[in-house]
Amino acid sequence: MDAATIAAVFAATASSTKWIQTNLGKVAEVNHEGQTWTVLLPSMGTDEAGQPTPSKARITGHLGYGGTEFTDVEATWGQTIGVVEAAMAATRI
Repeated sequence: MDAATIAAVFAATASSTKWIQTNLGKVAEVNHEGQTWTVLLPSMGTDEAGQPTPSKARITGHLGYGGTEFTDVEATWGQTIGVVEAAMAATRI
């Protein structure tokens, strides 16, 4: 997967208004170039000392012609902020 595709998928996710709760957390499914990409909303992780530490959004896979491919592509902090803001806006009451 090239950098332009990764950037486009995270940009599409940053404007997503639909989030689905899964056993791994909230995910958004966005379309890019005829494929459906799944992006996982980051959760709070912990460091070696057990202290809370933030994590980044991730592309976990895509579905298209030929089937499903599972991936693990980490967003930049800037992309993660956009993804988190979109999820917050979509789930705000």
